[in-house]
Amino acid sequence: MPRHYLWAIGEGIKTYRPGEIIAERYQVQHGNILLDTQPEKMPQMPEEIPGVIEPYLKLFPYRLHIPQVFGLAPLTETKGNKIIWLLEGGPINQEEVSLVPEITTAWKDATPMRQLNWLWQIAQLWQPLNVQKVGSSLLNPENLRVEGQLVRLVELQRDEKSLTLQHLGQLWQQWVSSANPVVEKFLKQLCQQMIAGEVQNADLVITQLDTALEVLGRAQVRSVHITTATDTGPNRDHNEDACHPPSQTVISYPPSSKTVAIVCDGIGGQDRGEEASQLAIKVLYQQLQNIPENADPLTLTTKLEEFACVANDAICECNDREERHGRERMGTTLVMALAHLHQLYITHLGDSRAYWITPRGCHQVTLDDDVASRQVRLGYSLYHDAIKQAASGALIQALGITNSMSLHPTVQRFPIDEDSIFLICSDGLSDKDRVEEYWQTEILPLLEGKVDLATVRDRLIEIANTKNGHDNVTVALVHYQVTPKSQTTEISLPPIDVKTSHLQELSVNSNSNSKFVENKPKTSMYDSEYRSWWFYVLGILILLGLGGILAYFLSPIAGEIIKPPTTEPPTTKIADNRDVKEIEQSNLPITPTFSPSLSLDVGSFILISSSDSPSEALNEPIELLTSTKDNTVKGRVASGSILKVTRKFYQPEETWLELEVCSTTKSLTTDPEFIYYLQPKDLGWIQKVKIESNLYIINMFDVNLEKLDGCFNN
Repeated sequence: MPRHYLWAIGEGIKTYRPGEIIAERYQVQHGNILLDTQPEKMPQMPEEIPGVIEPYLKLFPYRLHIPQVFGLAPLTETKGNKIIWLLEGGPINQEEVSLVPEITTAWKDATPMRQLNWLWQIAQLWQPLNVQKVGSSLLNPENLRVEGQLVRLVELQRDEKSLTLQHLGQLWQQWVSSANPVVEKFLKQLCQQMIAGEVQNADLVITQLDTALEVLGRAQVRSVHITTATDTGPNRDHNEDACHPPSQTVISYPPSSKTVAIVCDGIGGQDRGEEASQLAIKVLYQQLQNIPENADPLTLTTKLEEFACVANDAICECNDREERHGRERMGTTLVMALAHLHQLYITHLGDSRAYWITPRGCHQVTLDDDVASRQVRLGYSLYHDAIKQAASGALIQALGITNSMSLHPTVQRFPIDEDSIFLICSDGLSDKDRVEEYWQTEILPLLEGKVDLATVRDRLIEIANTKNGHDNVTVALVHYQVTPKSQTTEISLPPIDVKTSHLQELSVNSNSNSKFVENKPKTSMYDSEYRSWWFYVLGILILLGLGGILAYFLSPIAGEIIKPPTTEPPTTKIADNRDVKEIEQSNLPITPTFSPSLSLDVGSFILISSSDSPSEALNEPIELLTSTKDNTVKGRVASGSILKVTRKFYQPEETWLELEVCSTTKSLTTDPEFIYYLQPKDLGWIQKVKIESNLYIINMFDVNLEKLDGCFNN
């Protein structure tokens, strides 16, 4: 068994020297690194969760990058009665018993793809860490460690002041001079934009880095090899699992919509789990055929969420048609790996898992949708304590149990810059930590070229049946190989136009310089004539009316809707050829829909429905709050206002949206009741459920955004 090393935090650790034992169990190695000499025992748990460790629990979904609290070690009176908190899963090199390298140490020798990959991961962490007021953790180079292509944090550090992207840009600027020449100019421009305040939203930084990573990915040859297997197991009479590709298959593709592996595990104790699993895979595979090869990451992420909802609704429809209730309803878990361009996407619901195996480690990348994980995410309990509680493994969501309005599938994406293996499996294998126990001996040799894919697959099935054996077992292995093809010489980034709310399109020349070039949006002869927001709003309302007329005569719904409204649900083509209704895209430059079931993704535009028409009246005033934790009303949004979704924040029982006012029909002083109406560029938060029934979603991709008063800087 590998040694169990922990990282100690708290003032108490300073009183100990190497070799000393803490709480008759934890041996100090050096610095803050401890060896757990009794790893088979539970650690001591706190009676209450103090504020110092609460951010670790709230950030539990990010444990790929952030260590988690293992327990505590109370000190004796001679040591000051102080508590030492123990962190596990930190960036500790097991062989050398030391922290893995700092990012600044590894930076100068990293490939351009890896340098951008590291920054991309930091940008992904910026918003969630700032919500917990620990964004300073990303500004201390000593706290930023790298394990191959993965960024890891040593610990979380409390913010002493309010942070902005300018602080992050200032840190990154220190690394520009030692960046790979291919990306040096790009990074210099990006840092300048962040420091100047032209980039005020982490999503925009991510978009910039996404585009650059996609360009660098073209200089690599990528191949993906997939194999699957499913087995009933020694103690079950039938198999409720299912997989794609079919069991015992081995396929090889370049990254595309065909390079997908799916594992579904029918929910135990409920009827017809095998039917739910098979139907989910059938629907998902059919939906995946609609993915455009050049889909951008945001679009693809949204599509994968929607596909999970389509599969969910197909199973729910069967349950509802057969009048199944409670434990009679069939359901299934889902974990799906899709390789697309330079990234691998993991879509997840339930307690089937995905693991990422590299030459340096094995990391569980999914978080079980069970009661124990929810307790941790809510800050109620440490994980090792939560899993000991009654019903800790009960699922809180899966496909087919409830309608898609209550479903929150998780989609993660991983830029890949070196050979990697993703293992996805049902709990028949993952239970009792069998993957963590056997990855080095059974899976790592595949990366070293010592065994083939089918041999590893069969060995994992054997381990599941002999070491666990209590359940069906299904595994899928995705071997992602990366080979350099050519070297890009330079990447440059056109400056952000602060008069628009989106990045200008970027493309790559075919010449050897491979620089980004700007594709300026087409302009109309009328653009300079009409600059005021009222003309723009009037045009939208006219088009909304036209869209409503067309929708009435031509189609029950205009636009693409995945989650059905409660009246006459639109259906989508699924593989069993039931009666379906085609959802057609309108040719209008603005395509309105008014279903409360749309996903309201980041970048979506919202027109608050006008109260002039009874059919479009607001159910209640739309008011934005100052934050997700504070009920203070920042201001009201007037009917006819246009908003943009700038951020999305998930909590266990609710989803919050940050909205920016793009234009409004109310000024600061016109309301007789002295109600403060939010103005262009104002930001505020609202629960998703409170706004869904009062809005139109508008496709704004072909609209000149200069006609809006706000929404310029993100």
